[in-house]
Amino acid sequence: MGATLTLVGVALAGCSAAPPASIPAGLAVSVVQQRGDVAPGRVQVRVDNASGAPLTVVSATILSSALSRPAVWDSRRTQTVDPGRVVNLPVLLPPLLCAVGDDDVRVQLDLAVGARTDHVEVDADDPLGVLARLSATQCDRDAIAAVARVEAGAVSPRDDATADLSVVITPRTDAGRSGSRLELVALTGTPLLRFAGGEEAALSTIVTPGDPPSTLTVVVTPRRCDPHAIAEDKVGTLFDLVARVDGREVVVPLERSRSTAEDLLAFTAAACGLAR
Repeated sequence: MGATLTLVGVALAGCSAAPPASIPAGLAVSVVQQRGDVAPGRVQVRVDNASGAPLTVVSATILSSALSRPAVWDSRRTQTVDPGRVVNLPVLLPPLLCAVGDDDVRVQLDLAVGARTDHVEVDADDPLGVLARLSATQCDRDAIAAVARVEAGAVSPRDDATADLSVVITPRTDAGRSGSRLELVALTGTPLLRFAGGEEAALSTIVTPGDPPSTLTVVVTPRRCDPHAIAEDKVGTLFDLVARVDGREVVVPLERSRSTAEDLLAFTAAACGLAR
């Protein structure tokens, strides 16, 4: 898991500029996304110190054409990485961009080695293509948003361990999009919730710009009821929306607010007979 490094020495106050210090061999940087990072829109900058000396990360910033602005590790303290250790630095992502064909990911680090701080720019590994995948998803989001906004709305529990989940459709009103056509095909279930009729809920709805706003209703029910699954939920309220835009199939997470996510979790706990 190698990376190309570019260094600029940072002179200490009151001293003349010193030549850049050498970076210990064995430093590797990558960008990963864990399951718990999906819902909050976060990734991890993974710093692997296979050198023989401790390194202290003072700051970390991700640069990519998939990001609307640099993504900065927001920490009020430094992070020391001992020899042979790996640390993950959580980084919230800014709004994403549709950047077709550019998978370049760089990470800028300020590293303290002893009394010296160096600025390091790394061509970082992205072994699972996290940012490329997120950018491709943003392309699909943009294609849907060009026709309509589609989002999860109210959660209305029933008395039979199911709930009605509204899907709110707000078509674009600008006449310049009049030739576009959005077909809402289905929603697919999550690790926590499925639909009363099975793994998918058919939507079978055509939307074009200028159509009046509308609401669809799907019936959801818990897939599992163990308390750990609900308490530790990460993506259990993120349904996937399957759609076609001008004949091209796209799959994106269905937009939903924090309050809708909380209502879905509360419904699941109640339907399972669990207190929250």
